[in-house]
This record gives sequence, C-alpha cells and structure tokens, in this order.
Amino acid sequence: MTRRAVRVAAACAALALPFGLGMHEAGAAPLPAQTSQSDASRPAVMGATAEASGLVISINSLSPRIVTSENEVIVSGTVRNDSPTTLANISLEMFVANETPISVAALTTALTEDEPDATHAASSSLTDITRGATVPFEIHIPTSSLPLTDATEWGPRVITVAANSGEYSGKDRSILVWDSGAQVSASRVNAVVPWTSTSATQDQAERSAVLNLAGSPGVTLAVDPLLIPHGPQPTASPSPSPDSDASHGQSGQSDQSGTQSGQSGAATASPSPSSSPTPTPAPTATDPAQRSRDLQSEAFVSALMGAANELIALPEGDADLGALALSGNTGFWDRASRSIAAFPSSLREAGWVAPTTSPASPTPSPSASATATSATETPSPAASSSPSGQSGTTTTAPDAGPTILRNVAWPADTTFGTAFLSNYASPDQITIAPASALTPAEEVTFTSYARVNVNPATGETATDGTGARTLAQQADLASILSWNASGGDELDAEQALAAITAIIVRERPASSRTLFAAAARGTTINESLTKRVNALFSPRWVSAQTFSDIASSEPTDVERQTVDAGTLDPDTSTAISAMSSSLTSLAPLAKATDDPDAVYDSVTPQILPSLAAQRTPSEQLDSATAMTSQITGMLSAVSVEPSSAVNLINKSANFPVLVRNNLPWPIHVDVTLVPDDPRLRATPAQYQTLAAQGATTVEVPVGAIGSGDIEVTYKVTTPDGHILDDSQTVTVRMRAGWEDAITAVIASLF
Repeated sequence: MTRRAVRVAAACAALALPFGLGMHEAGAAPLPAQTSQSDASRPAVMGATAEASGLVISINSLSPRIVTSENEVIVSGTVRNDSPTTLANISLEMFVANETPISVAALTTALTEDEPDATHAASSSLTDITRGATVPFEIHIPTSSLPLTDATEWGPRVITVAANSGEYSGKDRSILVWDSGAQVSASRVNAVVPWTSTSATQDQAERSAVLNLAGSPGVTLAVDPLLIPHGPQPTASPSPSPDSDASHGQSGQSDQSGTQSGQSGAATASPSPSSSPTPTPAPTATDPAQRSRDLQSEAFVSALMGAANELIALPEGDADLGALALSGNTGFWDRASRSIAAFPSSLREAGWVAPTTSPASPTPSPSASATATSATETPSPAASSSPSGQSGTTTTAPDAGPTILRNVAWPADTTFGTAFLSNYASPDQITIAPASALTPAEEVTFTSYARVNVNPATGETATDGTGARTLAQQADLASILSWNASGGDELDAEQALAAITAIIVRERPASSRTLFAAAARGTTINESLTKRVNALFSPRWVSAQTFSDIASSEPTDVERQTVDAGTLDPDTSTAISAMSSSLTSLAPLAKATDDPDAVYDSVTPQILPSLAAQRTPSEQLDSATAMTSQITGMLSAVSVEPSSAVNLINKSANFPVLVRNNLPWPIHVDVTLVPDDPRLRATPAQYQTLAAQGATTVEVPVGAIGSGDIEVTYKVTTPDGHILDDSQTVTVRMRAGWEDAITAVIASLF
C-alpha cells in the first residue's frame, strides 16, 4: 500500500463507463512528489506498503465505510504518473477479497500478499496522463457484484486497486468492512489518549481536537496538569510559615511546597486549590491582549470540564512514576503525588471563578478534601484517590466537572514492572501496562479480558482476585491509534480499527469481552486522531465504556506473560540523583533569604517535566543537567569582587569588602577575613543583608600586631555557616609600627 500520493480536490464531472465505473480522465497539473510522513511509524499490523513502479495509486475514500444494505460501493482516490513520460493509457483493475480474515494476523497477510484470492469487481482506463500529473478516480461498484453472500462471513475484506501501463505499474489496498447483521455481543471498549506538555502545541486546532475527544464516548483523556490554564493568581500571597525553611532543606529529596508554575496552578500552601483558605482574587487584567488570552483560556477550561465525563490526572509534566519508584526517591514521588492531587476538577478549582467563601471559614469541595488528606499523609499517589478509586466531584456550577481519576498510573514501557507494582499496589489503584506487556503466555484463538491482576511479588497473573489491578492493551488497536497517518493512510487506519474489532467479535460472537488501548505518548492530537477514534467506536459490535468501567470489569481468565522487575536506565538514575543533590545544596542559600519558597520555585517546576515518560533517558539527563546548572549558577551568584593589594598602617581598621549578589532576592550573609598569618586578627563575622542584583560594601574590623606582607582570604557564608564564596584572596601589606612612629613625630612637632 503506497501512500506517497497527495490528496487532491474533489472529483470533476464523471463519465459513465462500463461496470458502473466513473473515471476522471483530465490530467491535473504536475505536483511535486511527496512521501508520507507516517511511513516510518507504520504499524506492523498494516502490513508492508506495496511497491510502485512509475505509478503511485492511493485509495483515499470508501462510501460506505461499513457495507450493510447499500446498493453500491464508491471507491475513490488518486493516481500519480511518476514515470519519465506521458502515458497514453493507464488501466485500472478493482479486486475484492473472497474471504474474511479469521485473525488479525490473517488481515496483515491479506494486506501484504501479492496475489490474494479475490474477485475482479471493475476495470477501466485513464488516457493521456502527463508526467508528474495526479488525477483523481471514482469507482462505483454495485454491491451485487461483490463476493458478499454468506452472512456468517461478515467482517473485513481487503480491496485492491491496481494500475498498469506497459512497464509501469502500481497498486494500493484498503479495507472494506461488511456488516451482514449477524447477531453478536458487542465488545466493551475504552481508549486512552494522552495530552502532555512534552508534545503539546496548545494551538487552536489541538485544543479543538482535545475537546472533541473529551466528549467522545469511550475516550478518556490522560491530561498533564501543566496544560490546564489557571485563572489569575492573587496579587498578594500569605507569608511563609515559620517552619517552611526547614521543610525545604530536608536532604534535598523532600519536595518543596511552594507555588508551582503559572500553568500548573498548584496552591501555595496546600495540594488542592480549594482545600485552603480562599485567597483574594487578582484584579482583572487591564492589558487587552492578556485579557483576550484569559478569556480564551477560561472558555477552553469551561468547555473541557463540561465535555469530559472523566479525566485521568497525570503527574505534572507526565513524570515517569515507574522511574521514581525504581529510584527510591521519596521526595520526587511525593511531588508527583501532590501534583496529581492538585489536578482541578472544576472551573472554580482551576481559578476561573471568584471564590465565595471567606478565609475564616473555608469550605473545601469533596474532591479537594480527599486530595488534601492524601497529599499530607502519604507519599504515594495511590493514596490520593477516594475509596471508590475515583475522586469525588462537586455537583453545582461552577463546581460541576468531570470525574478526575487520581488513582491511575501509566509508567513508561521500560520502567513498568513488579518494582513499580509493589510500590503502587492497592485495591483502588490501576496501572496501564505497555502494549508489549501482559500478552497471553500461550497461544489462544480468542481475545480475553483487558483487566489483569498481577502478583507484585512474582509478576505472575493472580487468579484469586488479589494482586495489582492492571490493564493490558490490545496492541494492534493501540499501534493504529498512535499512528500519525496522513493521506490515504488515514482511511486505512480508520478501516483497520473497525476491521480488528470485527475480527475479535467474530472469535466468540456470543461472548462480551473488554478491550483497552492507549495511544502512545507523542501521538499528534488533531482532526485525524478524532476520526480514528470515531472509527473505533462507530461499529455496532463495539460498546463504548468509561475507563472506570473497564478497570472495574472482570479480570482475565488467561494466564499472561510474567512481568519482570522493570529497568531504570543509568542516565535516568543519574538525572534523578543529580537533581536531588542539587536541591540539597540549594537549601542553605534558600534559607538565607526572606522567601525560601521563591528560591525553590525558580527551579523545582523543572523536576517532574525533566522526567517525562515520553523523554528518552538521555533527554531526561540533558533536562536534569540544565536544572542542576541553573542551581550551580545560583550558588555562585554571591561572590566577592576582586581587590588589589591593601596597605594597612594602623593597628586597627575597618577592612572594606565588596560583595556582589546577582540573585533576584536579598540574602543574609556573614562576611569575615581569614589571614594566613596570626599578625593580622579579624573580628568575628559581620552579619549583612545584601541587596538583590547589586553590590554591597561590608566593613570588617581587623587588628594588626606586626608588620609584613600576608595573604587574606575573603569568606562569605550564610548565617548557618554554609560557604557561599571563599575563592578570593588579597595581599595585605601591614606596617603597624608606622602608626606609633607617625604619632611620635606629630607629637614632637606639636
């Protein structure tokens, strides 16, 4: 199936030809050759693309997509002349497979084989097609001429359109689905689509597709909280609590509770915006451009909360919970947990509605109460859900919104394993397994249930109802949902989804089953994806289900492949360790300022996005390195300005030290001198507050008891003794005896 042809405009006037074939024979203007951008990611289930030799043919449209009682089938597409010359005649032949594939593997074979068992349905020709020209075609085929007679043979049929002109040829295949009306039990299906800050564009087209998907039955969006715009923040924030400094400085792994980035919108003093005393809302933006952006953001959040039935709350930045579990870093795990808990479940919680409660008597919503409890009492995101496995939602506008699932974990493919399941196992928790995991241990001729209970200790399927609740994906559906198809491949992807679900239902027509698939992270969210999703849920043999329904459905009755422990890549491990160590080193600096939260907030929003599940380990390390470099720069932002040699002729003097603070916050420091000779004595360190983004002169009293040249080191520390700078030295020429001599001379002259 060659998909390099571009889709052209709607067909021109048709000519009546034999077999009901309407062809457009007028040559189009030559178009530059284009290659499908989706070839590289083509799912294996779609088979190999057909080889073209001078003629590139693309089937772009089928009407109807699913044949029931229609009188005819219309097949349309394009043919491009890639030969070096004008072709006087191109013959087109249309074939329809005689048999319905009994398995997905058989469908792949039918899409690939050169000479399928098929019925010739129509033929015609194109004339005088110039070099480089692309011409559309439209084929009308009476359904009576199609090999669709046995009602039990309903399902997908591969169709082929072949083009030939002398030594030049080309072909393309697609899938026609026949619904004979046979009685079947519909499969219960749910699809998860991730929307993460790592790959999001947040343009109008993407947001429109997000809203369409949110409102589509059977689709559950897994959303990065950084993509939920939050309303204007208060102009004044409450003062940090007396013990806030200590909470920031614990081992570098304990997370900071300061305000997150403006996109994430986490509250300053609590894990949920509505679980803390209500702040005074910020005044409406006076800048017209900003006001326009605010209105657009508010409208989007309102539409999303109104359209979605349920949303999966991902950790901030879609951080890989599997990597955090394998690393054992409880501080970062806690941070991920709090970001899940803080995911807004209504327009009010997102900050777009002025709060009505007073600071003295806050009234948190049910969901806020649950998330606040989990964030402060447990280090696991598992515990941030309500007992039912779902977060509660408020029931009156503007608090009404979708059910926010805070009990769903979706680790990366490599970090999924028993180590993670052991950390996350709980009756309420659900883990999305990679498409490659939890395949049947032995070959079976049917598709079992999507839910698999896994024993975290052994990785084996638990058949007694215990174990970690995990959802196994139907890998073929997942790969097609993830396929960023273009051109005629879009039709093939949509038809393949309907075809695969039909094949699965035909395995056991009277038995209902559950199917689950998740689009891979990085899948482009656009109109094409919404069409694929609609194609998945449109057949009558598919019953759209919520994620919660699938998660609570009956567990599999088929033994699955044993789950291994999972693997933490060395680069990812290094990234986590480096960020944790950097936060430890930042603690004394932050504590020396009046606003430690602000210091941490300048770097901590980068932690979880650096560990995004979509990133490769090397990308995670690069992102972590950027954060650690920023902290290194902050730690060197307080420094002593170099000085030339100093002459000291008095026995005591105030020694001036020029200290520069390049931080955006004032900082409290102690400044002292460390001479390398006891003839110069410095008094204890001088306490000083250095202005932000400026230089301050600190005078340090010294005493000299002799003469000579000595080296003195400038030493700047935080009040608790952490050294900020001790790299600068100065030569001091002491001439303490001169003071007595000069005094005697002046006295005698007087």
